[in-house]
Amino acid sequence: MMRWGTAETIRPGLRVGRFTVLAELASGGMGRVYLARSPAGRTVALKTLITDSADDRRRFAREVECAQRVRGVYTASVVDADPDAPVPWMAQEYVPAPSLKDLVESCGVLRSDALHWVAAGMAEALASLHTAGLVHRDIKPSNVLLPVEGPRVIDFGISQAHDLTRTQTALGTVAFASPEQARGEPTTEASDVFSLGATLFYLATGRPPYADIGELSAMELLMRAATGGTDVEGLAPEPAALVLPCLALDPQARPTPAELVSYCADHLGAGPAGRSGGRVLDAVWTESIERHRAERTDALRAAISHIDDGPASPGATGAGPRERTRPVARPDATTRFTGLLGGGAPWWNRRMGLLGGALAVAAALTGLLVLRPWEGSGAAGAGSPDLPVRILEVESEQLGVCPDGKASSAVDAVATPQPAVPSGRGFTSDDRNLCVVVSTAPGMTVNRFRNVTAFEDVEEGGQGGWSVRVAFEEKDAKAFAELTGKVAGRTRPTDALAVVQGDDRLLVRVGVAEPITGGEAVIATRLRKNQAAFLASALGAR
Repeated sequence: MMRWGTAETIRPGLRVGRFTVLAELASGGMGRVYLARSPAGRTVALKTLITDSADDRRRFAREVECAQRVRGVYTASVVDADPDAPVPWMAQEYVPAPSLKDLVESCGVLRSDALHWVAAGMAEALASLHTAGLVHRDIKPSNVLLPVEGPRVIDFGISQAHDLTRTQTALGTVAFASPEQARGEPTTEASDVFSLGATLFYLATGRPPYADIGELSAMELLMRAATGGTDVEGLAPEPAALVLPCLALDPQARPTPAELVSYCADHLGAGPAGRSGGRVLDAVWTESIERHRAERTDALRAAISHIDDGPASPGATGAGPRERTRPVARPDATTRFTGLLGGGAPWWNRRMGLLGGALAVAAALTGLLVLRPWEGSGAAGAGSPDLPVRILEVESEQLGVCPDGKASSAVDAVATPQPAVPSGRGFTSDDRNLCVVVSTAPGMTVNRFRNVTAFEDVEEGGQGGWSVRVAFEEKDAKAFAELTGKVAGRTRPTDALAVVQGDDRLLVRVGVAEPITGGEAVIATRLRKNQAAFLASALGAR
């Protein structure tokens, strides 16, 4: 049963603490991040805890404590936090800027002056962290944003419990880890300096400092990283003087952040950057950064307009636009499972250009919803899919497309750093944002549903949007109840079922909290009308 205060209850228009949620920005292993604003109109990145275990709550509280201790121009500051809330949360400064990883992929590598400028800002951010007694442990291109004012290091504190020795660790993390971290040894401030050097190498060459990374598994790369088996071919002499000392195998031989700041300042003062007023980025980088900011500004205005100009949320009080929200409330006790639609992302995900992109939906039983018949023909009725639908137990999941073991380039390998998927067991959502790996258990096959219905949730306190419900034939209803009974209560992500078609198509991922009996199940909610129609059609609605 879904517990009160879980992150699944959060959606645009609701309040978390004093902040109104505008849109979802990203979702990761422990946290989900939203764009939100304060009553005074300040925009923040609001991070919430997805899970509700005591250990995860302690880790989140530790992250909040760490983040609140950090002060620096080149880090994202904490605005407010409540790690003890039913949904633990932390609001940080919102930085509408692309990551270094995004910029290299879209604009190419950095020239020497620009590299030194970025390095100086990152080193100063590390100095702020280390002064606060923290070690970041996950410096990499995707964890550094670059507004025109200078780089911002993000996600400090999130990796306090990070364990690189786990086999599911992604290439994009291992490729920038220090040798001592790859060996599972204690990490120090010098470990962050190594990761800084690996990031700078990527900015200068377009690849991590390891050879043939596109052909390596995460474990193979982990072994190479543990022994310091770097490959620094292709690095020009000027950036090499900056980068290579950071990549020293011996932590004691690496420069300190303060030494790096001093070195970069000397270089910039004597070089072309010093004679051009500090304008060091190529025009293509600057244009990309400014375009990103403009797009985020437009998306922010659209999100605010959607919240302020739309109908008041059920249960809201007050007359002003900013009062048209309500706090996260206790879901109905009959709520039983959550699903993940494989057919698209909500409007705010597409507008914001987000990291995760898969649509998280909270499903509920019929008693929680007021049904409205589908308007028009073709989205309700007995369901005979064009291809049989299989419902299989989930073994693991990861963002992006299920990899086929090949990569077209080193940059592609970093852009989609996913572990290998066993042949025939990987299924990708239609929006290419989620890969689910199923177990070898037989599951069940459905050739025909008794009924497939798309309907709109309009009840006060409901999930909102459109939902899809299926009713099973009698023999399949029993099999479905047994299957949900098997996975209910397992740890995430194995507490889920994948609804798939063909060899590799994921329709819906459904997380199961309790066995589902009665022959009916709402398998997706909070969809747009066209998404619900798409899913219903795939399941055989005629």
